[in-house]
Amino acid sequence: MSSDQEIGAPFTLASLPHEISFRDGRTHAASVCSISGTKKRKRTEIAVGLDGEGISIYSLQNPQLVTSYALPPQTSFASAPYSVYHKGSSKRPSRRYTYAFVSQNTPGAKPHLVCFAEELRKDPTAGSIKTIYTPSNASQKVVAIDAIPIPAVSSQKEGSHDVLLVFENGNAICLSADLEVVRWVASVSALESPAKGNFQLEHVSTNTARALTHGLLKNCEDIVAVLNPSLDEKSDLLDLTQVMSVIGRQAEGRRALALFQIQTRAPDLSSSRLPPLKQLAAWGLPEPESSVPDSETEADQFILHASSGSLHHLSDRGLITYDFSGTVPRISSELSKSSFMVDSVLRISQDLVLAASQSSCQIINVKYNSVHAERSVEQSLQSPSKEDRKRKHTASDSGKSAAKAPALLAYYGDLALVVASIKNELVGFQLGESTRRKRVKSRGARLIDSLGKGISAKKGNEQAAIAKWREQKPKLDRYARKGDVGKFEEIFAAQLGVKFENGGSEAGADTKLVNGDADTALTNGAANGHQEEASDLPRKWLLSKDFSKTLSAAERTRHQLYAAYALTRIFQWVDSPSSHGPSRCLKIAFFPPNVFEWLMHCGNLTKESIRRALLDDPASNLGITTPIRDGDIVSAVVNFDPELHILSAVLNHGHFLPVGEVVQSVRLLMQSLDDQPKTEDASKLLTNGTEPNADAMDVDIASELEAASHEIDRALARLDDGPAVISGTLRPALMRLHTFPPAVISSTLRSMLSRHELESLIKLLHHELKNGGWTSPYDFGDAEMPEAEPSSDEIDDSAVAIIASLLGCTLDAIGPALWLTSVGDTSTDQLISELREDAEEALTGFWEARYIRGILSELLRYGAQLPKSQKPSSKALERQGKPFALDVKPDELPVLPLGSKPDLGVQKTKGKNGGRRERSAREMGMLISKRVPKYSFERIAI
Repeated sequence: MSSDQEIGAPFTLASLPHEISFRDGRTHAASVCSISGTKKRKRTEIAVGLDGEGISIYSLQNPQLVTSYALPPQTSFASAPYSVYHKGSSKRPSRRYTYAFVSQNTPGAKPHLVCFAEELRKDPTAGSIKTIYTPSNASQKVVAIDAIPIPAVSSQKEGSHDVLLVFENGNAICLSADLEVVRWVASVSALESPAKGNFQLEHVSTNTARALTHGLLKNCEDIVAVLNPSLDEKSDLLDLTQVMSVIGRQAEGRRALALFQIQTRAPDLSSSRLPPLKQLAAWGLPEPESSVPDSETEADQFILHASSGSLHHLSDRGLITYDFSGTVPRISSELSKSSFMVDSVLRISQDLVLAASQSSCQIINVKYNSVHAERSVEQSLQSPSKEDRKRKHTASDSGKSAAKAPALLAYYGDLALVVASIKNELVGFQLGESTRRKRVKSRGARLIDSLGKGISAKKGNEQAAIAKWREQKPKLDRYARKGDVGKFEEIFAAQLGVKFENGGSEAGADTKLVNGDADTALTNGAANGHQEEASDLPRKWLLSKDFSKTLSAAERTRHQLYAAYALTRIFQWVDSPSSHGPSRCLKIAFFPPNVFEWLMHCGNLTKESIRRALLDDPASNLGITTPIRDGDIVSAVVNFDPELHILSAVLNHGHFLPVGEVVQSVRLLMQSLDDQPKTEDASKLLTNGTEPNADAMDVDIASELEAASHEIDRALARLDDGPAVISGTLRPALMRLHTFPPAVISSTLRSMLSRHELESLIKLLHHELKNGGWTSPYDFGDAEMPEAEPSSDEIDDSAVAIIASLLGCTLDAIGPALWLTSVGDTSTDQLISELREDAEEALTGFWEARYIRGILSELLRYGAQLPKSQKPSSKALERQGKPFALDVKPDELPVLPLGSKPDLGVQKTKGKNGGRRERSAREMGMLISKRVPKYSFERIAI
């Protein structure tokens, strides 16, 4: 998440004068709207009301003061000023009306609504006209000041507007634009709850009926029919009809949203017999699941967007988003205060809001509860200047020195600009291209943009764990530099909360990442064949299979932080020691075996995780455009441990390994088995006899010496138990490679292995296939030299499928083109002939198996039915003195009966009257006598 690209640094749009009268310590500001016909649009201007000063209007495109209206010093604002701009024509200049509900701190003065009307002429001497309206009951708090557009008619060339003034108790007053005429007076509370009459208003806004039909009234056809009886979507009546949306708190504390239709007033009529307000619908807001009680405070903020049917409510509980586009309202998102510390919110698009707190500004996706961008404003906005500190007294400074969050005022999608006020300044935040209104509308919120950016609750124990981790990091750095694996893993295990085997009292060579029964203990740096002291060896961790599954979301996030740190200490991006291949590669500089196994267990040992960790590490020299290639992890492991114990542990582990790493493992294992010298692929260039300089010769000699020493180390490491380790590692590598799709295997082999390595792999697979005893000829009796039978451990039915599948993928990786380019090569011709012979033998064995199966299938079926036969044996018939069949000679084989059906004899039961009953002995004897063959032999005793 690149915060700097999404939310720009705040910049000052205008510096406001200091208030003379501090009533509530807030700056009252709101955006200016322009009216064209029946539509109200947001204008790129901000109207600011300052207690004791007056009203000032600032332009945002070219930051400057447009106009100002002075008020007496004892004046204080009860709400933000509301300014309306009417664009003029060639015959009539533009007009501006600015309203504010103010009160004066003088005896006998009543709160009143003031209006400043002026025509914007070229003559700068033209002043504004000030009018005042004092309501009869002005002791209530003002909730909203809004304008109701009045369309133009034939008698009036230009449209006008009325002013709507709504109080907290539900009283609504409609006045003319110049406050001279009272249009109507109504009570919203009486319409909403006439019996109780205590519906307390908290938010009021007006919209056209057409805007509501696509959002709030999307599934309310009955209400839409009231607003538009003709049911014509193109009717102008929807644009002329204004609907007032009211959010209020009922007596029992529950909130509700009500819609009231404002009767359309013709400009040539002063009054009407119809009621001014008509209730359309009312919905109760669903109660959130949060157990924190909601209190009625001034911090409650409502953002109602009628076109989409969404409502954002910021309160002590947090930020709750309601969806009114369905049949019934529902809560679509809920962010509690424990995880979402915010003081002001502003809607940006359908699913994105901008949240401001004392320390930062964040772009929140309320659909998936994720943070898309963040900008810290603590240093840039909260530090007061020296002049501000000089102007304030000590008493007032002690009470008002606390930092305040920016108050978000308006968002302009065309400019991608957010305007906010902080202390005595109007500031702007430039948002990135991804948050522009048109682009977000076209594509909507996507889940992929929110992956890994979720908001989780930050509890006290989580903050304590993070603070403890920051304290332990210097110790871990120190032990990593010293190479003390035991101390490093002991502190790391305490952070993860894992335990040690045998109570943590034993340690030995069997606790390391070794292969099978090898007694080699892996420590940091190299492999030592002898046993070291138990105090220098790290103790084995207990990592169960369900260790990563039982973690909470906050613990998973914290473990990701631990994993990134461990990867930066284990791996380094250094210059490659080999002159061939890439110039830079991965290197294992510090190897804690238990931490390495934990990284595999959690799935963090990938090239993407390593690259992200190295990019975030300031000590790393990995560039942003530098990729980590497939196989770099395995190469680093093999370079660190030439005896291949770590590679064997990695391949035998149950975690996922990418196909590139598996192919690299097979490649390195084949190089360990191949004793032939490698031919250089680089072509030799013809020169004119010039010899290289001395520096170049020194570099070549040094590289050759280093390569020779490396080969000597590998040879010495393979003298002891190298073949056993390689053979025990190669089979898991081939089994892992077989788990990928054949097309992926072929393409990866083609891209990573050379022609010589592919041929070596074919020979290796061919050798494994013959060692299994599956390609030997089937003429066992003609074999002169009996071969040694393979053990039962080596023969596996699944091994044949794995080897055959990999052999086919390797042949596909070479392709026919490469086979044709090496025609005449003795080794290639011999390999092709051997593969052809194996294919013929396999095909012959297949047909022989089919033939044997056809012969044995009848015999097996006959044998399966024979135990069910109840026919007495020949000996039993002889003892009973009954006829029996003579036994055949030993050299004569019996023939299966026709249809392979055995003679089941006489059944002891028979069916009768829908059931079965036992036969009598007489009846069974008669049936047996009837079953005597046509030609039988009887023994006559004399």
